[in-house]
Amino acid sequence: MSQHLDDTDKAILNLLQDDATLPLKAVAEHVHVSVATAQRRIQALIDSGVITKQVAIVNPSKVGYGLTAVVMIEMERSNTSMQHRFERLMDSQTQVMSCYEVSGDFDFMLMVNAKNMSDYHQFTRHLLTYENNVRNFKSQFVMNFTKSGTKILLD
Repeated sequence: MSQHLDDTDKAILNLLQDDATLPLKAVAEHVHVSVATAQRRIQALIDSGVITKQVAIVNPSKVGYGLTAVVMIEMERSNTSMQHRFERLMDSQTQVMSCYEVSGDFDFMLMVNAKNMSDYHQFTRHLLTYENNVRNFKSQFVMNFTKSGTKILLD
């Protein structure tokens, strides 16, 4: 369910998506409200679940993760409990950056960061197995990041 956001909320969210380290005073000045109002609005956005995390985004290759794969997963059995089990398993894996349930020929799409091909191979051998209800998977390797972002522009 979508939450109603006014123009001030949207302006705050656009700013914080670009730089969540902005001081409250700077946020308040940019959106033309008092510091107290900016602080109250941000806290309300957190409390309502609109803001889910405030994080630093790290360049994988700069920290030794030179391989990124898009992995399409086909499940052996398509039932709710097995899908939830797979989702929990993927959520617990630090190499899995994203896990999406998708429509079409596959059931899930993963974004996986690995140090190298050997590291990725170990990941697939341990996790993308029949024991984890995986019938088939296809990997595509990222050659270049043209755009990688998290911002949802609100207008």
